[in-house]
Amino acid sequence: DVRAAEFKATSTRKPAARDSLALRSAQATESEEASGAGLVNFGILVTATVLDPAKEADARAAVDNLGATARLRLRPVYGSQDSAFAAALPLGLVLTKHVAV
Repeated sequence: DVRAAEFKATSTRKPAARDSLALRSAQATESEEASGAGLVNFGILVTATVLDPAKEADARAAVDNLGATARLRLRPVYGSQDSAFAAALPLGLVLTKHVAV
């Protein structure tokens, strides 16, 4: 991450403030990890409830926009809502360890 951020920050004569901030953030993360902090992947479940089925598109757009603002990669669940719900519970369930192809 540090190398990628350094490349992006130094690829132009005047880097954007976002690029400089990303570089500082990557360097801070690198320092914390070197000091013993661990990086952990996590997942969340986002739900939206609408009373009128005609508002479903509006709810979907709102969740997509808010997810992008929070820098979350959201993937819709089609047909496996029960499994997604179980994975979102704080039980330590890791779905990729239970996949059978």
